[in-house]
Amino acid sequence: MAAGSIDRRVARTRRLLQAALFELTTENGYAAVTVADICARADVGRSTFYTHYPDKDSLRKTAIEEHLDVMRAMAGARDSQPSAGGFVFSGPAFAHADATRTMHLAMLGGKKHEIPEEVRGWIDRQVRHELADMARQGAIRLDAATHFVVGAFLEVMHWWLDEETQLSPAAVDQLFQSLAFEGMSAVLAKPHDVHGKGHD
Repeated sequence: MAAGSIDRRVARTRRLLQAALFELTTENGYAAVTVADICARADVGRSTFYTHYPDKDSLRKTAIEEHLDVMRAMAGARDSQPSAGGFVFSGPAFAHADATRTMHLAMLGGKKHEIPEEVRGWIDRQVRHELADMARQGAIRLDAATHFVVGAFLEVMHWWLDEETQLSPAAVDQLFQSLAFEGMSAVLAKPHDVHGKGHD
């Protein structure tokens, strides 16, 4: 068999396994999913599964990394700080989530919201990058602001995907931006009232 045919077959099998993992995680939560469940949903034998991945954690990690590569490429296309216009990272993130809803529901932990460390870490780094300039100017405490914005982003994303609202990616991004910046407005307006010694 030609190498190209083998490569296509491998890629197809891996897509089936990833799709099965995403669907099952969305339905039942990651902890409840077994390798047997994944194989049954993908219609793939267990021996074939273990040819590609040693366990379900490896499958999840590989799937997450592949999809985060898309987000990293989007992030690499810009290098800016937030302004009165809002955060830069969130618009592409909502747009990508809209295009790949099942995958994003799984990446955010399904109905049980068991968010993988890799996903939370990526969002955390984007937010920190965008807030760094404000922190250097003494306008915010970086750690506290980062936790707040990451939490707001994840909650809005969960609500949007779980409830299957009719809001467009642009509309839900505007909602997130409004909530995030309104939440920080008191700090930005009165930074000296909230800073103690040794702020970030």
